[in-house]
Amino acid sequence: MWRLLARQLGADPLQAALHTTGWWALSLLLVTLCVTPVRRFSVWLSRTGAARWGRRWSDWNHLIRLRRQLGLWSFAYACAHLALYAVLDAGSLHELLVDVTERPFIAWGVAGWLMLLPLAATSNRPALRWLKQRWALLHLLAYPAALAGLLHDALQAKLADELPLGMLAAAALLLAARLWSWHRGDRVPARATEAPVAAAPQRRADGTARTASSRAGDGSA
Repeated sequence: MWRLLARQLGADPLQAALHTTGWWALSLLLVTLCVTPVRRFSVWLSRTGAARWGRRWSDWNHLIRLRRQLGLWSFAYACAHLALYAVLDAGSLHELLVDVTERPFIAWGVAGWLMLLPLAATSNRPALRWLKQRWALLHLLAYPAALAGLLHDALQAKLADELPLGMLAAAALLLAARLWSWHRGDRVPARATEAPVAAAPQRRADGTARTASSRAGDGSA
């Protein structure tokens, strides 16, 4: 908006706005997909620290809250991207449908937005309680949505433009990490992530008990 008011969007302000909103939508979606592997590393780091030094070094629950915020911001930018195109470029629903059928990169972009829509609609506690285990299965749509967004970006790039190789590499790495995790059967259940937290009060309680018994021994002596 600042660049628009300052007239710094170049000769084609609409294309600049479309590029900016699309870039943020896709970038934030990839960052959202980074949360799960980072969370698993955080769990491992905390367990290692708790086992060796009795300290919890990270808060993986905070990462999950960040994942929801990042995902919703990605969807917000995707909505802005689609709205700019539908209102200012296509101009009508009919023209939008024609573009979807005739231009593959538009079809992939709309498909990605449609896959993000149920994710944003169910990013709340009531939906999590209602869907239960199906919630995690539904939110796996984030991966094909990211792939659709990358195809949308790559197919619309002109010959003189650079392909989003960095984003393609990041998406491939994240997808490989997810597939490797499924292959190994790794999961981070809630009770497992709560174990190091529960262990610390137990150690403190044991220490208190030992201190009390030693004091009692000193008194009896």
